[in-house]
Amino acid sequence: MKKNIMIIGIQLLLAVVMFVISFTIFNYMDLKKKGEAVAELSNPSYPVMEIGTDGINYDLMMGYRSDINLALVRNQIALTDTTGTIQLRLHHYDYDITAIHYTLFRRDPEDLLEKGTLNKLEVDTSNNVRTADLSFKTEIKDNEYYYLKLGIRLDSNTQVYYYTKLMNGSGSHFPEYLDFAKNFHDNLFDEGTIDSNAIYLEPSENVRESTIENVDIHSSLSAVYFGSAKMQQQEEPRISIRELNDTYIVLQMNTIVSSEEIKQEYDLTEYYKMRYTPSRMYLLDYERTMDAYYNEELIDSGKSMISLGVQDRNAVSFISADEGKKACFSEQGQLWYYDYQKSNVTNVYSFVPELKTDLHNDNHCHGIKALTMDDRGNIVYIAYGYINRGHREGQNGLLIMRYDARRNTSEEMTFLETPMSYEEMKEDVKKFTYLNKENKFYCCLGGTLYEIDLKEKTFNVMREGLEDDMLTASESQSIIAIQPEKDLMKSRELELINLETGTRKTFSCDTSKLLCAVGFLTEDFIYGEAEEENLGIRNDGTILFPISVLRFVNKDGKEVKTYKKSNRYFVDAHIEGNVLQMTIGKKKKNGSAIRSTGQKDYIRYKDKDVKDQAFLTYEYSGTYWNQLYLGFPDYIYIQVKPDLQVARITTREDSPLMILKELGGNTMRYYVYASGEETGSCHSLAKAISIASEKRGHVVDSNETILWECAFASYRKVAGMNNVEKVSSDRKSLAGCLSMIAAVNGKSIPPRKIDTNAGNPASLLEKYSGHKTLNLTGCTTDEILYYVSKGSPVLAKYSEKRFVVVMSYNSTNIRYLDPVTGLSTSVFRDELRKKFAKAGNVFYSYLE
Repeated sequence: MKKNIMIIGIQLLLAVVMFVISFTIFNYMDLKKKGEAVAELSNPSYPVMEIGTDGINYDLMMGYRSDINLALVRNQIALTDTTGTIQLRLHHYDYDITAIHYTLFRRDPEDLLEKGTLNKLEVDTSNNVRTADLSFKTEIKDNEYYYLKLGIRLDSNTQVYYYTKLMNGSGSHFPEYLDFAKNFHDNLFDEGTIDSNAIYLEPSENVRESTIENVDIHSSLSAVYFGSAKMQQQEEPRISIRELNDTYIVLQMNTIVSSEEIKQEYDLTEYYKMRYTPSRMYLLDYERTMDAYYNEELIDSGKSMISLGVQDRNAVSFISADEGKKACFSEQGQLWYYDYQKSNVTNVYSFVPELKTDLHNDNHCHGIKALTMDDRGNIVYIAYGYINRGHREGQNGLLIMRYDARRNTSEEMTFLETPMSYEEMKEDVKKFTYLNKENKFYCCLGGTLYEIDLKEKTFNVMREGLEDDMLTASESQSIIAIQPEKDLMKSRELELINLETGTRKTFSCDTSKLLCAVGFLTEDFIYGEAEEENLGIRNDGTILFPISVLRFVNKDGKEVKTYKKSNRYFVDAHIEGNVLQMTIGKKKKNGSAIRSTGQKDYIRYKDKDVKDQAFLTYEYSGTYWNQLYLGFPDYIYIQVKPDLQVARITTREDSPLMILKELGGNTMRYYVYASGEETGSCHSLAKAISIASEKRGHVVDSNETILWECAFASYRKVAGMNNVEKVSSDRKSLAGCLSMIAAVNGKSIPPRKIDTNAGNPASLLEKYSGHKTLNLTGCTTDEILYYVSKGSPVLAKYSEKRFVVVMSYNSTNIRYLDPVTGLSTSVFRDELRKKFAKAGNVFYSYLE
């Protein structure tokens, strides 16, 4: 009996041993076959550079593996002190760094001004940094900016580079600005200082507030002081200079705060826009966001929901599967996966280091978007922007990853390196990205449409030079529509592409008509058809496109519906949610121009059934006000806190890298900066100026040239522009204006020698001024005065056939030169606004 028991025991032991050996060998072979190593995502390790001047530390710079597009440091500024010196502070993270190389240049590294090496680094063991004073031999001129490139060597194979803009800080009052902002910031955590901050705020009356996530200078004191929540700082704020000019400065402060009532940490970002005077400091604007880091312990068992805390709903993306039993969501640079049946939550990928106060966490130039998730919990997602950890640390682009729920591992499918800034990528990624069933990934970056084959590790450029609304996508993003012609007045063709089947369908019209894409209602594409003779230009410079018939096309490219109204036109048609909204227009009695009647029309599609999906919702509390929650179908009961697990990263030895250049043809993109960050971009300068004017910001182009600023002098005159060239008629007024503009640029060309039929006004202005023309059509009269403030005259359309030159202004009047009257005329601003608006707000100018 004992012998039999012993035999059985030996057999069981052998079976267990064989199982363990087989399992180990299987996994080893599985990994070896792929050439993979599996480990948790390593923490950020690159050294971090910081600027010190007058005992102040600011401008934290992250390291890059290679040269970068200067757009990545578009709103990052360092200042020299009164001796033309800055102090470099290198947080070395235990790397043995003995030298810092530097290069000073203007807008192109080839335009070299100065280079050298700092070999004597001082050791500051108390702060774990090494410092060096960098005194420039080159004169850093006032009101000009330069670029500084810094380099260090980590080992024989790895160099890391740091970039920043550089300006002369003499007379900038930076210490005074910083003292004010730091004092205001510290006061927020002490209720006894409310009165000290209150005198600088401008709370709006009768405003009912429900959130402490986003506050500004017009918010109530209660909101600015975190409602009823008690907040405390986890670190000293990190400081960045985002804008600086003769009028104001914009400072950004970042810090981690925590709440006393519940265990939750928040990322706090503040923007201070200030103007210094000897008598007092003016707070021109104040904006703050506060977003919670997810804490898996926070659930609402009564409502079966997961708490995401104080959060911006628009910044949180999510997908659910398996009838709502599984969900993934991204927020604050982290991707989470919740499995209801296993009652666990997984940190799939995170840009956030284990220690949130780590300096590397100060960089917010990255995001995550989940593309797909199946019922087994497998997720394909992209991490994009500056990669601050893992084996791609120091690179910039899109990291395409696949999460295997069974193995709890994320594997890199490919890395798309691109010179685009995070703000540009964020805008493009939000607009359109798609992964089809054949593992082909589609994205439109910088106006270039890519098809990336994740199996073959190759990419194909499908289209270049796509501007603004030339590409639209369906709700699922599996179908796209492309308008090949960027000029709507020449648009006679549209192309529909099904990214799952690969089928293409082209829609065209005859030569008397034009087509424009309206957009998608769920998966149905809608486009409009207009008679070419009915098109016109509105006063704001936009095209009036009166649609006579709307056509609805299904995903197979088949027309399923047409919509029109007898003797009526749709002067505006756009989609909001599941509703097509239209504004009705009609021709005047004389049968010429089409004008809006103000009457609205609507076509509504059935709302999507979401009963078996997760959803986001706000819930209000007296302490934290609105907080965001992830809710689930009624049959899911969340009663226990999920267990936390962290996904491992599978790193392949042959991990593919694809380098995507900014193609985009010759298209120019304009970027709007306000409150220290990029708030939008577009291909129309006038549209960008309009946004910047509303947000009190500035506009730069793809070449980093500042093209417009909201702050400029209250009085200016174009120097040397005094004489008026008189002509005989409106028809010759353009030649007269061009002659005067040529004269102020040192050229003597009489009007009679200027052939205005040899080109359009923009090309003629470029020819006779000698400067690149800026088309400002659509700007307001007040906005174009910026160019006069910079010493540039503005060519303006005064009436249907007459042009004049705007050449000076003050707080109440604008002066222009009229070649038809031969007079230099000063009129009230409002009078000229009406004249220019009636003529279509057509303006052209340039910057020297």
